Amino acid sequence: MQTAEKIQYNPAVFTAVLNKLLLAIGTSDNLEEMLQTFLCESVDQLRLNNAHVYLMNNVDPTTEQAHASPAYHHYLSAEDSEHPLPHSHDQVSASMNSLGHDSERSVAVVRVGGVRYFIYGLEQLGFMLLEFSHNEFPEAMANVLAPVMYRLALACTSCLKISQLEKQINTNKTLEKSYEEQANRDPLTKLPNRRAFRYNLYQEIANTRRYDRYGAVLYIDLDHFKNINDSLGHSVGDMLLTKVADRLTKESRAGDDVYRLGGDEFVYILRNVGNTESFAINTSQAVARRLLDAMAEPIHVGDYTLHVTPSIGVTIFPDTNTDENDGESVLKHADTAMYKAKSDGRNTFAFYDPEMQVSASKRLILEDYLRKAINNEELFLEYQPVVDASGQIIAAESLVRWSNPALGSVSPDDFIGIAEETNLMLDVSNWVLNTACAFARELKSRLNDSTMFRYVTINISPKQFKQQNFVPKLREVLKRHNLSSNDIRLEFTENILIDNIDDTIAKMEELLSSNIKFILDDFGTGYSSLSYLHKLPIRTIKIDKSFVTGFKYKSYANKAIVDAIIAMADRMDLRCIIEGVETKDDADYFIGKNVFAMQGYYYYRPLSGNGLIELLTHQE
Repeated sequence: MQTAEKIQYNPAVFTAVLNKLLLAIGTSDNLEEMLQTFLCESVDQLRLNNAHVYLMNNVDPTTEQAHASPAYHHYLSAEDSEHPLPHSHDQVSASMNSLGHDSERSVAVVRVGGVRYFIYGLEQLGFMLLEFSHNEFPEAMANVLAPVMYRLALACTSCLKISQLEKQINTNKTLEKSYEEQANRDPLTKLPNRRAFRYNLYQEIANTRRYDRYGAVLYIDLDHFKNINDSLGHSVGDMLLTKVADRLTKESRAGDDVYRLGGDEFVYILRNVGNTESFAINTSQAVARRLLDAMAEPIHVGDYTLHVTPSIGVTIFPDTNTDENDGESVLKHADTAMYKAKSDGRNTFAFYDPEMQVSASKRLILEDYLRKAINNEELFLEYQPVVDASGQIIAAESLVRWSNPALGSVSPDDFIGIAEETNLMLDVSNWVLNTACAFARELKSRLNDSTMFRYVTINISPKQFKQQNFVPKLREVLKRHNLSSNDIRLEFTENILIDNIDDTIAKMEELLSSNIKFILDDFGTGYSSLSYLHKLPIRTIKIDKSFVTGFKYKSYANKAIVDAIIAMADRMDLRCIIEGVETKDDADYFIGKNVFAMQGYYYYRPLSGNGLIELLTHQE
């Protein structure tokens, strides 16, 4: 560092030195930068060996040092030095401690060997140490620099206050950003949430009107996600949701956004899908298909390899066929279309149209009436006979029916699905079980032992079967109605197999231990039939009527499938019941196949309980 000429301690020269030192103060609002400038100027103007700044420990919040004693720490020096820092000398340390406790004194001079230290107190902030190796600056003039150090202390205080304000501002900004993230982000997947979706949807709807273009919303619901939570636990379900979110984000187009509304529901906003409605439909359809393909790939979660499929509802906006183009209506339309996709078999997509809304409104009305149907005694059972090859009635399937004063006769196709998607199915199923068992008891008391009739079959819903107390509750119902296990058969659909095969097998074996037998209904319509059939303790299957009705006119492939099922059942020593037999040709065909029993309109339509009793009485 360059040094000034030998200082002439006359008033004019020294006043210039003081002015230069004062000008070096406040050159920056950063404490370290400002002090570094001042220290260098001090070394240059006063021809110092070095200059040092010490701060009190409670002043500099950036230090991570814990000091019990002394109460200060070294902060900055003008130049690096191999020599020990001044405070390592006992005399210097003692003078700094003394000066720090003496409010009336602002400067001290200490000599250590051939070096002098002018020590200045910077108010309550710390100390400034000027290190001299020459004697040209008289000790008597040390007080002359005190006003400069006082001004330096004020500047340091300002820097510290500015720094604290900046930190507070940054903290507030961080908190504000954090609050905004929490308000607009899903904490699990980190995707934008429902609140952000609503805001952005309103903006995009406005943009479609302004720029005369179309947008779209894709409403995505994961099929059977609840089964994963119930069987593998919510932690696995949460990890699956994060991976689904990543996959959906990866598949999004540039400029599109994906949101998590909650649970297993995700939504896309597709921006600018076209300037015509047909182009918008084609673009949205392409995106939906790409999502279906992407979700077809298995997802690895820990030790599990999971397969999850989406049902996707698509709505285009603005919809020229309706005035409902606000955000709430667009979301409602996409939701309605999603349920249409589920009703179409899941793992597909469906577009919204006004007829869907009519169907959804009808569904809500049916659900409301169905909640009251049991207490109002609107439900009743009919019984469809099951016959053997000779046409003798050997059993009857109990079928639930509903007649409402306002709605009239409601088809099972209309209300069973609603009951299954709500908790109403448990109430309906329990009513069916008790009512069918009561009828079986009546049949037992009215028929002779010589009759060919053996049992009543009762359809068991998946929700009913999954109840932990299903088996003991069934035993209790049989006991209450004074029935033996041979008086009934339980009919299960393949839906019970896809949830938890191990639990299904355990419950079936528990039923068998009580000699309660069962039939696998609607065989051939589910994907799980052949893969799980050999594991299940099932002795009877019922081929679904969709393979049989109009059998004479079915394709060769359809007949080949039915023949294969019958042959497989024979090889596995399974009894095979055919339902949906409607013509003599159908009956003769299956009699020739030596099936166990048949059921259908060719033989009997469903009858009331009294009608069945009368029929069986005459059959005797």
